[in-house]
Amino acid sequence: TLVNLDKLFPQVFNGQLFFVNTAGVAPPPPPPSGNGGISGVGGLTDFQKVLSGQVDFSFGGGGVYNHQYRNNNFAFFAQDDWKVNQQLTLNLGLRTEILGAFHDNLCHIGNFDLDLANAGEYPLIYGSCANKLGVAGMIGSGSDTTLKNDYTTGLGPRVGFAWDVFGHHNTTIRGGYGIYFVREDVGTVDQLSFQAPILPIAFSPGPPGCLATFFKINPSPTPSCPNPPNPNPNGLPEAGVLDGGFLPCLGVIQSFPGGDTTQFPNVGCASGSPGVVPSHFLFALAVPRHFVAPNTQQWNLTIQRELGKRWVVELGYVGTHAIHLRETRTNVEARLATPTNPLTVQTTDDGPVQIFESTVSNGIARSTLSGVNGYGGMQLFANDAYSHYHSFQTTISRRWGAGYFQGAYTLSKSTDATSSGNTALNTAFNDESDLRFSRGLSDYDRKHRLTVSYRYDLPFFSSASGAKRTLLGDWAISGITILQSGTPFSVTDSGAGTAFLAPGLTSATLGAQLVDGSTIGAGKTSGDIHNRLDNYLNRDNFTTAPPAYAGAGVTAFGNLSRNIYRGPFQQNWDFSLIKNFRLTETQSLRFTADFFNLWNHANFNNPSINDVETIPHDQNGKSLPDGPFAKIVSTVGTPRLIQFQLRYAF
Repeated sequence: TLVNLDKLFPQVFNGQLFFVNTAGVAPPPPPPSGNGGISGVGGLTDFQKVLSGQVDFSFGGGGVYNHQYRNNNFAFFAQDDWKVNQQLTLNLGLRTEILGAFHDNLCHIGNFDLDLANAGEYPLIYGSCANKLGVAGMIGSGSDTTLKNDYTTGLGPRVGFAWDVFGHHNTTIRGGYGIYFVREDVGTVDQLSFQAPILPIAFSPGPPGCLATFFKINPSPTPSCPNPPNPNPNGLPEAGVLDGGFLPCLGVIQSFPGGDTTQFPNVGCASGSPGVVPSHFLFALAVPRHFVAPNTQQWNLTIQRELGKRWVVELGYVGTHAIHLRETRTNVEARLATPTNPLTVQTTDDGPVQIFESTVSNGIARSTLSGVNGYGGMQLFANDAYSHYHSFQTTISRRWGAGYFQGAYTLSKSTDATSSGNTALNTAFNDESDLRFSRGLSDYDRKHRLTVSYRYDLPFFSSASGAKRTLLGDWAISGITILQSGTPFSVTDSGAGTAFLAPGLTSATLGAQLVDGSTIGAGKTSGDIHNRLDNYLNRDNFTTAPPAYAGAGVTAFGNLSRNIYRGPFQQNWDFSLIKNFRLTETQSLRFTADFFNLWNHANFNNPSINDVETIPHDQNGKSLPDGPFAKIVSTVGTPRLIQFQLRYAF
């Protein structure tokens, strides 16, 4: 197959402006896929700042937005069914997938090579087609996919069998195994398109008070307003134009202001670097240059047994294992510097400098990749996530002329590294440099699930005739009942990991800390769910992440991992009452009354906020019942709904 996709990203021309109150700290910019707007962060927006144009922080994109994505995919397969004897049949097959990576016919994609960056070499990668664009400093080589291999090959065997155990057609064992590959998703090449200078995601902290000209980026910025001397007065390149001025340079640490290593360092361009804009103005996106395709292994083993009187029972084990799934994270973090274990960094002006204290401000200097500002300005669209699923499944069913009944129960466990391949938001948990810290129950895991479905034609007045049958006969009932466990959730600390991560990360990805001597089990409360809506968890069991070291003003990661608790049990009963009217031999009328959530049962959602930073404490450190932590404030599903239908068939 040949995939052709022409795509536009006009929304990237919209800039974003951030206003911070006097107590707030401006976070790094949001992911590049967001639309433009004006937002308040760090608390309530100071409306006077908005009116006066005193912007604290900006974030915007520009450049070209048109793309012509292309890729090729090939598949070859062979399959055969082999009937070994009257009781055993084998299904054998092999499928070979040759899947191609995307490229852009307009050459509007680029990549970021972490290996080159770590080696101190220029990290931006463009295909050979870039040499035809005529953009100064934009030099391409190799494949236009920006990857080291344009194709990935996968072998997908399929093996299955069906065995009539006794030859009486009442007991059958079935099993199967297969590997299945997925074609490359468009999200990957979309990430490659958000690369400087194609779509240079730019952000800058000043100057305040210059709203009309705020998006100004200059290799030598000046605080003058509104027109600093700059050959390109806009912070974003001209719409629809590839501007070589937005090729980022490889950054270097020049010095620390006043020799204070706790402060944000002065950053400049490395000697001979092709770019002109300091790297800390730009947001870098990386896609692994070794191209692999996601794949899933699936297997099952089931036994079916006829019990007599049309009852059939089935017992089985079903499992899956998926690898090379997409996940998004910032996998470059700051190293820890302490008074007893100082960190030595190289500066261009002052030579080797020792850092004795870790602060949020000096995080870029402690980064393992300070030359490209890995501290909050870099995001990896990786292919190393995975998932596992194991389940025991049983079904009992009966079908007869008057209807059917089926009951199914599943006991299962689903774990993964992250449950979302979000292309814009980081989904890794705690230490994003190592995906093992993100492993936990899947967001959608349901340990227990029982489903019962049925339909039954009521026998009353089935032999009657005339008005009696018209009014009292031909009634039926049907319904579906689902009883299931709640879904997992985490206890988080939005203030954790400040020694390692950029500020402003969402609390959904940072674990909280257990109180000394406590256990995860002690964090659960018990009793009727209606009495636990304000305290679904025990507040006294949790605390904020500890300091990164003794006397530190920054924090370590908490010791609580992902999805360690489970939300409330849920149930739903749907029921239908059906009346059939036989008008003629070829015409009929059916009336149905559907009752969704028949008993009007409230299914409670997970606690809405589980950030320990929201737990208020008294002067003695005792937690108070106020605050939103671990409170259930919403339900899932709908209240009772009644629906009437009238259907005429002819």
